[in-house]
Amino acid sequence: MTYRRIGIPSALGAGVLFCVAVAAAGASSGNAPLGSFDFTRPAVVGRWKPVSDVSGMSATGDGLRVVIGGPDPYLVGPPIDLPKNGGAWLRMRLRSEAGGSCQVFYAEADRPFAEGRSVRFRVPGGGQWVERRLPLPPLGPKTRFRIDPPGRRGTATIAWLRLERRLAIEPPDWPTPVPVDLPAGAPAARSGEMVVRYDRHDAGRLAVEVAGAPMAAGLLPARIGYVADDATRWIPWKDGHRDPDGATWRVSHTVTPGRAGRVDVTVRVTVDRPREVVFLPMLMLAAGQGTFGPRKDQAVFAGLEYLADEPSSSEKTVRGPEANRRVPAAHKITFPLMAVAAEGRYVGLVWDRDPRLSAVFDSPDRTFGSGGHVMGLVFPGADGRNRKPGHVLPQWPERLEAGKPLVLRAGIIGGRGETVVPAVEQYVRLRGLPPVPKTGLDAPGYVRLASAGWLKSALREGGRFRHAVWHGKWQPHPAAGPAVWLRHLAGQADEAALAARLRKTADDAVALVKPAAYYGSGVSHERLPAVPLVFGHVAESVAAARRSAPGRLARFEPDGRLLYRPRKDGPDYASTHGSREASGLAARPVREVLEAAIYSGDADLAAEGLRLLRALDRFAGTVPRGAQTWEVPLHAPDILASAHLVRAYTLGYELTGEGHFLDQARYWAWTGVPFVYLTDPTDGPVGPYSTIAVLGATNWKAPVWFGRPVQWCGMVYADALYGLVWHDPAGPWKRLADGITAAGIQHTWKQTDAKRQGLLPDFFELREQVRAGPAINPGTVQSGAVRLYGMPPVYDYAVCRKAGACVHAPGRVRVTEESERRVSLTVAGWPRRTYRVLVSGLAKRPAVRVDGKDASRGDSVTWLDGAGALVLRVKGEARVELDL
Repeated sequence: MTYRRIGIPSALGAGVLFCVAVAAAGASSGNAPLGSFDFTRPAVVGRWKPVSDVSGMSATGDGLRVVIGGPDPYLVGPPIDLPKNGGAWLRMRLRSEAGGSCQVFYAEADRPFAEGRSVRFRVPGGGQWVERRLPLPPLGPKTRFRIDPPGRRGTATIAWLRLERRLAIEPPDWPTPVPVDLPAGAPAARSGEMVVRYDRHDAGRLAVEVAGAPMAAGLLPARIGYVADDATRWIPWKDGHRDPDGATWRVSHTVTPGRAGRVDVTVRVTVDRPREVVFLPMLMLAAGQGTFGPRKDQAVFAGLEYLADEPSSSEKTVRGPEANRRVPAAHKITFPLMAVAAEGRYVGLVWDRDPRLSAVFDSPDRTFGSGGHVMGLVFPGADGRNRKPGHVLPQWPERLEAGKPLVLRAGIIGGRGETVVPAVEQYVRLRGLPPVPKTGLDAPGYVRLASAGWLKSALREGGRFRHAVWHGKWQPHPAAGPAVWLRHLAGQADEAALAARLRKTADDAVALVKPAAYYGSGVSHERLPAVPLVFGHVAESVAAARRSAPGRLARFEPDGRLLYRPRKDGPDYASTHGSREASGLAARPVREVLEAAIYSGDADLAAEGLRLLRALDRFAGTVPRGAQTWEVPLHAPDILASAHLVRAYTLGYELTGEGHFLDQARYWAWTGVPFVYLTDPTDGPVGPYSTIAVLGATNWKAPVWFGRPVQWCGMVYADALYGLVWHDPAGPWKRLADGITAAGIQHTWKQTDAKRQGLLPDFFELREQVRAGPAINPGTVQSGAVRLYGMPPVYDYAVCRKAGACVHAPGRVRVTEESERRVSLTVAGWPRRTYRVLVSGLAKRPAVRVDGKDASRGDSVTWLDGAGALVLRVKGEARVELDL
């Protein structure tokens, strides 16, 4: 490589000497050097000028050391001549103490710097070196660069900035797929109801049958793409093929039966000379090719697509480039599963995560034209930087070293099913669930963290609380719900002073709220009816529960449908849905009506809630959608929809004992699993059990939520799963809920952040391991943390169907005997002082015994005339007998 010195007038009025690397002859990658700034050289550093919030600059052996002195630091460099034709790569090596976003602006000649002509990337803190490659458009002579280093304080060190010519990698005219034709005696691997027939000598030639029906086949013919002599070459994907530049490719595969319903496939590729590869298909399936074709019943690509019979990568939930999810960044895949269901069967792929490989999913197949649905794995990998969103080909090639094998280990799965839920269930059976993440906190440590959120963060002002802390959006207001969370923490605290402060703050909070507003008063996403059970005024809360229902019922049509109606001053979130209703939209008010009916014991209200619940059956076997229509399109698949549906059907089962309701609760619980990370998406400590909220974007544009967990939505889902565990203990629900809760604690801001300590970030950036967005009150995580750490339940209830009664307490409720005439139970309350037990839904006042003693007419028992409810005042653990 040769260098020449060039003197160029600086836009700042001075010349500069810098190194321009001339293209090396025969560069195989197509990325010929155009120029570079070596910041270890004082002469180069001296020509870069600090403009804003830079306290000092110096050349060191590591590079340009920038001392950051404010919120908007940046420095500007001298002009450099770049070719007008063709784009460039900007490459940088840097490190930062504070971490954050680094932004590089570019401007030609005397044009000003502008946001639209810049690139940015995240830099970790702690002084860790990173290298980044970013695409630039064609520029031209006298191009200047401005660097905005990350952070508002500390130092950043930039080793070098390099510019390289960028070869445009374009897809070929893909050959027309042909059916796989295997001889009658072709070998076959059988597992469960699935048969995979294959060719021993031609990897990729295979056919998949499920329950006697053809479901998928290898996508043939296949091609390999690599770069040589500044051109992309395309060759057959064939064992023993010798490419035009003299390398021999070896391709082999093994196909073996796996556990029931899975056939294992291992593919091995080697080349005897290094190659710069842009496309190497390891395993490609075309589901439905020649059979059910482009239609389907459902499809799933975990973390990115949850489809009915509709195209993937559509703009119904997100518009613009990021709608393309054919080849997503690996960290956006919640677990390695893609599947298509049609004609009462499903077929899919599971695989071992490997950063060198990327997943391809196109349903129906508009990429290769197979006439079916494409599922596959290809080399190179997708890290979110080396590809434009969803593009099958990367922006630059990746080297495949000579003699070093590239190996894919995957499984083809299949079985019977009208939806993709059986595929999700099969994945969990095959791979299991990951261990519950380690939070780094024992129970007392968690109590201190949550207490800091309620007491020390910016959430509270006196006895008033915000829902979240975010640039003044949420103002503090009276709310009784925090008082229960505070009191519960006080009972678990191991420090007397902390417990006293928690109790005092709880009393201050509840004193600001009128007793008639205790029911439903709160700032957390889960609002438990425990306030009156701890602080009194139960009669007012029963009346309030009954009053809460008519408004929700009025939203429904007579036939039980709930139609979305846009606000007059807002967008129509149903405009891309094709319907005015969705499962998640309707499920929440149904859930709330049933909760009010159970708390108040109102039989008419329960009957109306159950009528609406049965109307939700019209969504049976569909995709969970539409629970967040304050900002997200109605069409968006949604974990919050799964949560509300699980909870509503669980309540219906508790009220009636009908197995159908429990079956529906299980179904909707499984629909939430694809939103949960069941494998580690990054090398960071936070990842497994983080939860994607919606498969779409706010207002169709931004933020885009793929790969960006929103754990408060997952916590609502976890709460619903904790309720399902009692009725379906054999399911994976406890492990899932515990894992989601532990991840929520991992997401929570630590006590080193004064304003946000103990608060849950609205979302978490997985690749950067950065907490971001509004800081949400601790109650959202606390509802699960009390179960994770085995603390007494904040609130519990039991529905006694034979007796027609419901029992509620701030603590554990266990029914030991029940008939139409008698109920025996044990309550174990966590409050240190007297608390209340509500027994609602009674036809008449019962005789009462507490701990074996008659309490029917004592001061500790209150009968609520007209409400059909009884209130007991007890302390600690008590045995209660009701003679009906």
